[in-house]
Amino acid sequence: MIKKVQAASGAIFAAFVAIHLFNTALAAFGLTAYDTFQDAVRGIYQAFVIELLLLSALMVHVVCGVVRMIKERSRPLNTRAKWHRYSGIFLLLFVGGHIMAVRGPSWFYGIYPGFEGLAFSIDFAPYYFFPYYFLLGVAGFYHALNGLSIGLPRLNLRMRIENPMLLRATAASAMVMLAALLGLAGIWTDVGAPYESEFAKLALEIWNGLST
Repeated sequence: MIKKVQAASGAIFAAFVAIHLFNTALAAFGLTAYDTFQDAVRGIYQAFVIELLLLSALMVHVVCGVVRMIKERSRPLNTRAKWHRYSGIFLLLFVGGHIMAVRGPSWFYGIYPGFEGLAFSIDFAPYYFFPYYFLLGVAGFYHALNGLSIGLPRLNLRMRIENPMLLRATAASAMVMLAALLGLAGIWTDVGAPYESEFAKLALEIWNGLST
């Protein structure tokens, strides 16, 4: 039963992950492409009922994963399953902070990061945020895609992604994430005025407050 619950909750959240990663990929094409798409879909996935469903699915999925990991800790895993677990642990370590960093400003201050907010974070702390976003994106892609391949058959939905296809898709996602991050870093796009954005001003105010 727990495997089916884990599969169902993972599939629900994977739908959001797909939208989120597609939005991130658009950063490679600049501010307008990223923000236009986000403005179009944000009202849907941030609607109260939908967001509550997504956050609930995430919490259920995490609990199921942790319970299974504890119960099955002595079970041998193949390479693919190991990477699924490693990516899940990595995501678990950072997902709470990521949600608060992205949604906290909008919940409490009505401020959304947008393209300029992400560009600000990369310029402000590039040695942290560049690898952080890259690993978060690739791990999220791999975990979601492999999870669907594992979980959907448990829900009587046929889907099986063989190892070569999974590896190629993950490698492609890494290239897309790199292109998006280079766009956010202003390598080939106009990033606007990141430090003038409301998100940057709020972040710097909080940072300076913590530093004093």
